[in-house]
Amino acid sequence: MRMLLLFQKGEQVRHLGHLDLQRTMQRALRRSGLPIAYSQGFHPHVLLAFASALSVGVSSDGEIADAPLSAPASPEACLQRMNAVLPPALAACRVRLVTDHHPGLMGLLKQAAYDVLLPGADAAAFADAATAFLARDEVTALRRSKRGETRVNIRPMAHAVTVTPDEAGTRLTLRLSLEETATLKPLLLIQTLADLAGLPEPRARIHRLGLYGLPSGVLTPLMDC
Repeated sequence: MRMLLLFQKGEQVRHLGHLDLQRTMQRALRRSGLPIAYSQGFHPHVLLAFASALSVGVSSDGEIADAPLSAPASPEACLQRMNAVLPPALAACRVRLVTDHHPGLMGLLKQAAYDVLLPGADAAAFADAATAFLARDEVTALRRSKRGETRVNIRPMAHAVTVTPDEAGTRLTLRLSLEETATLKPLLLIQTLADLAGLPEPRARIHRLGLYGLPSGVLTPLMDC
């Protein structure tokens, strides 16, 4: 049996790196008293996986941890015990129990939704840029990785882009590809829209709203896939 734990990464801990988050969650699992499964060998450790690593500085309402259990437990008990040991900024809101044969979350993950605030940005210019972006079949951008720099067509990886004015600036609501073979990071899209608008790249506050799969071609929250 595996426990899928839906939790938030709040504003207070948005600068927590992925390795630190992993260690924090492993400690919480050990302290919870749940029948958590451990690895075999001389140095047993808590078995734990995440659906997707979250960039430093990004907060979230929809992170998912995947931890195997060595004995049965109820979703209610799992949720209660985890929240008893997790800090409020990493509070869990849902638990789903699945069999050991349930597919890995990373393999099911296809898209992610984001809320982005651009303080002081020109909402009208960004709205025009988004309209122009969505009207094209191809928009290339420079993607940087450990392997170097390559230009890629990011247009097919942007599934929804809306722009609305906000009291604090400009708000973007995005739904972007997030999978092993095709991932579009919000910052790259923001930079591309700024270039189309003829504006410098603005500071961005990014919040991940949720993770999604596409079982049978239907957009579905990853927890329910």
